[in-house]
Amino acid sequence: MAERYGERVVKLPAVETLFERIGWQIDHLMSIDTRGKGIIPALYQAAVEVVSAPLAMTAAQRLRDVVGRGDVVGIITGFPSRSFLGRGITETDGPIGAIYLARVLEEVLDAVPVIIIDGALKPSCITPSRTAGLLVTDLEKALLAKRGKVNASAVAFLDCPVDDADAQQVAQRFLSEIKPAALIAVEMPSVASDGFAHTAGGRAIVHEHLAKADHFFFQAKERNILRVGLGDGGNEMGMGNMREALMQITPVGETIAAMTDSDVPVVGASSNWAAYAIGVCIEALSGSTKVNRSIDLPAIIQRCADEGMIDGYSVRPEAKVDGTPIPLNTAILDLMTWVVDRALEEADKGWLK
Repeated sequence: MAERYGERVVKLPAVETLFERIGWQIDHLMSIDTRGKGIIPALYQAAVEVVSAPLAMTAAQRLRDVVGRGDVVGIITGFPSRSFLGRGITETDGPIGAIYLARVLEEVLDAVPVIIIDGALKPSCITPSRTAGLLVTDLEKALLAKRGKVNASAVAFLDCPVDDADAQQVAQRFLSEIKPAALIAVEMPSVASDGFAHTAGGRAIVHEHLAKADHFFFQAKERNILRVGLGDGGNEMGMGNMREALMQITPVGETIAAMTDSDVPVVGASSNWAAYAIGVCIEALSGSTKVNRSIDLPAIIQRCADEGMIDGYSVRPEAKVDGTPIPLNTAILDLMTWVVDRALEEADKGWLK
C-alpha cells in the first residue's frame, strides 16, 4: 500500500474516482497482517501488480458486469484440515466467506449462489447458510427462486468429487449445462507443480481427501467464464498469477505455489476478510451497505465452529478465523461499511464541509 499512498496530495480527489478511493481503503483493511505472518503484504502487492487496481473493488465490478438476475455464481471452498485424520474436517477460513458472499450475491445481485464443496464437508455448511438468511435447497429449486414468478432467498450445494476423473466430469456438466456467470474460490487449495496441494507451511494434503476443484477453474478459463480467487498464502486456487513472486517471498514458495490462476486474485489477511471486502464493494457500487450490515456474521462464525470447523491457528473447533476472534472480524467488517458510508455521504458535499 505504501506505493499507492506515497504521492503528495495537492488537491482533494475528484468524485469520479470515488469507488477507486473506496477500493484502496477496503483493500487496506482486508490485508492488515494482524498476526505478522509476513507473507501478506508482499503477496498483496504482487496481486496489485497483476490487477493494477484495488483488488476487492475490481472483483466486485467484474462480478456486477457479468452477473444478472437468475444467473448462477459458483463459490468453491473447503480447505481440508488435518487431512491425515480423514475427510470431513475443514477450517473456518473459507466456508464462512463463501456463505457470506452467497448472501450478498443473492440479495444485492439477485444471483443464484451455488457452493461447490467436498460432499463430506457439505453438512457442516447447511446450518451456517441458514443462519446467513438463506434457504438451503437443491440446484433446480434454487434456479426457480430467481427465475420464477415468486422470489426466494436460496443457496444450493454441488458436491465436488475427490476422484480426479469424476471431478472433471462434474465440472464439465456444471459449466456446460448450468452455465454459471462466474466462479469464486474462497480458501480452496490448488494443486502445485508436483500435482499435489499443500498447506501454507509446505505439508502435502492427503490427495485422496482433496476435492479436485481445480478442474472448475481450468475449464472455466477455456470458456471465458470470470474466475475470482481469494487467498492468503499463495497456495490457493486463483493465486497462480503470483507463482514467481511467491517463490521469492517464502522458502516453501516453489513447493506450495498454486498452478491455478484467476482473472482477479484477491489477497487478504484471511480469505474470509477478502470475502467480506468483496461483499461490501459489491453493495457499495449500488450506493449502500444495508445488506452487509444486516448479515449476522458473529452467528455464522459461531455456527461454523459448532458444526466442527476448526480455527486454522489453534486447530480446534473455535469461533475464530485464522486466530482472529469474532469481535475482530466484526470490527473489520464495520470499518469497511463505515468507509463506504462516509465516502458516499461526503461525495454529495463536494468532499468539503
